[in-house]
Amino acid sequence: MFSRQGQAVKRPKSNGTTWDGGGAFWFLFVFAALVISLFPLRLPAAEFAPTVNKTLQGFETVYSDTAPGLSFDVIGESFLTGNSLKKSSRVRLNIAFPIRKAFLIWAGEVKEPNENAEEIRLLAPGDKEIPVRAQRSWKKTSTGILYSAFAEVTKYVTGNGLYGVKNLRSERMNPGGQDPYSVAGWALVVVAEDRKSEGINSVVILSGLQTLKPGETYDFPLVNHLPEGLWQPVSIGIIGGHGRAGNGSGNLLNGIALSGKDDWDGSAGKFWDIDIFTVEEHTNKDKGLTLTIDPLLQWLYPIAMIVKLRSAE
Repeated sequence: MFSRQGQAVKRPKSNGTTWDGGGAFWFLFVFAALVISLFPLRLPAAEFAPTVNKTLQGFETVYSDTAPGLSFDVIGESFLTGNSLKKSSRVRLNIAFPIRKAFLIWAGEVKEPNENAEEIRLLAPGDKEIPVRAQRSWKKTSTGILYSAFAEVTKYVTGNGLYGVKNLRSERMNPGGQDPYSVAGWALVVVAEDRKSEGINSVVILSGLQTLKPGETYDFPLVNHLPEGLWQPVSIGIIGGHGRAGNGSGNLLNGIALSGKDDWDGSAGKFWDIDIFTVEEHTNKDKGLTLTIDPLLQWLYPIAMIVKLRSAE
């Protein structure tokens, strides 16, 4: 053995002779080599298998429009704070052009089927509380039941100010763990219109829910959801849950990283991402537009994507 100073310490053996640390080391080395030669180590092939590539499914077009000067913005945040769930959440909307459409998206996890999860209260400026029920919802079985929900709220979003939600349903799935909640968050997607612009733009919103597994990558052919014609992508918004910093997850368009950074990092609060990426260097002229999500080291729950395009014709 070795002392703290690294000097060999001699121990008496039963026959009265001494056996120093170096001898012990070489004996163990030879013994280990003999064991390995007689019983070779066999690792499962999966340990060396390449990353599995899959097609991302479960998303549908919930809004698509084309007009001069269309653009979009997204606000929202996680309801998770530490090991607790907020009662309400508000974020300021600042948008430069008149609002054409507004949509509310929210997600959480419940222990068993709960229709109340599809109901929420929208908080609007002037202390207004508006009950909102999902027009579309998606569910996936996890520890409990993951869900996402979508509703148009255009008539309640009239301009800049504080907007938010309350009564978002999400329950403790692992009460004794470090992270008892898996996801709880909301997003307000606003489509605006610059009526002085002459350029023709298109905004497409896709919503749904998928659970993405570490060690797999997921391709989503955006071109299948775009309007006909030749379009140049300008920006992509991606909303989803369960991301945390330091796990290296990334988003790519036509195989090119959108940011070159850790994309799924809880940018809008714990386990909640709302990100907008500028993608003007990409084009669908030759090979279409394919969004790829690489979870790398963590489970991810993508919930919505928003694409802004500019006419290239």
